[in-house]
Amino acid sequence: MKTWFTSDHHFGHANIIKYCNRPFGSTDEMNVAMEAAWNRVVEPTDLVYYVGDCAMDVGLVPTFVPRLNGTKILVPGNHDKCWQKKDATDKWRLHYLEAGFQSIEQSMRMDIAGVSVLLNHLPYRNESDPDPRYFEERPVDDGGWLIHGHVHHRWKVANRQINVSVEVWNFEPASMETIAEIIQNGPVLDASGVSDSY
Repeated sequence: MKTWFTSDHHFGHANIIKYCNRPFGSTDEMNVAMEAAWNRVVEPTDLVYYVGDCAMDVGLVPTFVPRLNGTKILVPGNHDKCWQKKDATDKWRLHYLEAGFQSIEQSMRMDIAGVSVLLNHLPYRNESDPDPRYFEERPVDDGGWLIHGHVHHRWKVANRQINVSVEVWNFEPASMETIAEIIQNGPVLDASGVSDSY
């Protein structure tokens, strides 16, 4: 069994193709390609931590999630109806669980490469971030590592933040081994404060 991390598929979202320069001509082409990319690397016995923003249309969640290999744990994002700042009623939690997520954790910690790592859809708070949306909901930087999504193609690794958005991982989930290697190599900074080296 292997462990994987991914986020921000936005199944069915036409505008994300334009916003993030995704290499697809239609949502149908995008959906098929993303499903294939997931199932190309994830086996049915694997574990996947899904760090938010599955589909823009909540009705598509039960269409796509069951077709994706592995046991899936959801750490919801701002576009998921079960996110803590939305109307996260039992109705929506049940919707995502019945669609195929084993559990839903608004934020969680796990040990990777001998250190405690936070999983949250949003990156750390940053006063100089040009996109300040959801500032109050973002985790406060406690000096530890963070696995997140939300920023799509803005960075892959920035200091101690590892972005698992599909755009920066060739639309495939990132393996635990790769994440552990990034952590073991230490924080990544270049002249601009971000890195695409992984």
